[in-house]
Amino acid sequence: MDSVFADSQEGQAMRIAGAGCCLIDSIYMHCSYKDEAFKKLWTRQRGDGGLIEGGLVFSEDLEQFANKPYRQILSELVGDRQPDVVNLGGPAVVALVHAAQILATHHVEVSFYGAVGTDTLAKKVRDTTDPSPLHMHLKEIPDQRTATTEVFDDPSARHGKGDRSFINTIGAAGFFGPDDIPETFYDAEVVLLGGTALVPRLHDGMHTILEKAKQRGCITVVGTVYDFRNEKADPNQPWPLGDEPSYRNIDLLITDEEEALRLTGTHHVEQASQQLISYGVGALVITRGALDMLVWSSGTTIRACKLQHLPVSAYMDEKMAADPSIRKDTTGCGDNFVGGVLVSLAMQLVKGKDIDMVDLCAWGAASGGFACTYHGGTYHEQQQGEKARLLEPVVHAYRESVGAAR
Repeated sequence: MDSVFADSQEGQAMRIAGAGCCLIDSIYMHCSYKDEAFKKLWTRQRGDGGLIEGGLVFSEDLEQFANKPYRQILSELVGDRQPDVVNLGGPAVVALVHAAQILATHHVEVSFYGAVGTDTLAKKVRDTTDPSPLHMHLKEIPDQRTATTEVFDDPSARHGKGDRSFINTIGAAGFFGPDDIPETFYDAEVVLLGGTALVPRLHDGMHTILEKAKQRGCITVVGTVYDFRNEKADPNQPWPLGDEPSYRNIDLLITDEEEALRLTGTHHVEQASQQLISYGVGALVITRGALDMLVWSSGTTIRACKLQHLPVSAYMDEKMAADPSIRKDTTGCGDNFVGGVLVSLAMQLVKGKDIDMVDLCAWGAASGGFACTYHGGTYHEQQQGEKARLLEPVVHAYRESVGAAR
């Protein structure tokens, strides 16, 4: 089998810079959404602050919904048990850790810009990222708690496919915005804004960052996350992406099906894709969990690609079916998908090739599928290149499955 890295040109260097969500995930495994504690907290109408299966709410809004302090709510949901896994999370930082790990030997510098508090959780963020090749640029917010998410995983949900529900506390992330992005951020060839809905000031001003990035010649990638703040503000209106439309300055938008529907105010994924295309995005990937993803490109930055379906990683599905013990949880699958896309984007740029959507999705699907084999979004390498070696057969199998083996 030929290496998926065989054509890399090691003499060239490039930069990827990202900003957005960085937090600590506390994951509670083997929950049951049928338990009375969960049933009392499920949302009754959109935006009311109740728990959302597969979605996210803010702890402050859940407190109002339940009329109880969050500490008591958490105790009722999980009792006195400690989380099964505590790991670095966040759609931006997890994607960038992944990209940095895979690209470590390819002269690609990967950097993250975000905020943490002045607490032990901030130390956890640094302790987790320090061993990785990712360059961290963290604004420390005095007397604030580092952002957190409690993740409740029910493997029996969705007819045994499993699902998660999230409760987020914004904390220090609420104090980070466009003015905290330095000029050096725009020196990158590729910029990512990931999960900005969990960083409200950054989200509202993202159009200014994207416009400036395009003026500086950057390729812009945006990965979305469930935007409960705007869902709560008006559940009958499409979620805004920045105070002004950002779409025309997005070279590649990566979103999941539910988020695509909410961003467009539509009811079917095909309608959502057509609406997002009409908004002016350069290219689009809509993930759909275990179902085929929907992809499209105008040809402006990524080679033209008609609206079509591409599969998820059958290789990983088959491995986990053959050995169920290797299946852990789906936390971070979407984040690693974005990271895989960044890897492919960087390697294609280094090679000087036209950017191919199938290769982007090969790396995205492989990276997202592989994330099911460990707990949480961030993979902790024991040695440099470990994750790249493990992913190589997964990427190769995907390319073969879609007739794009190299």
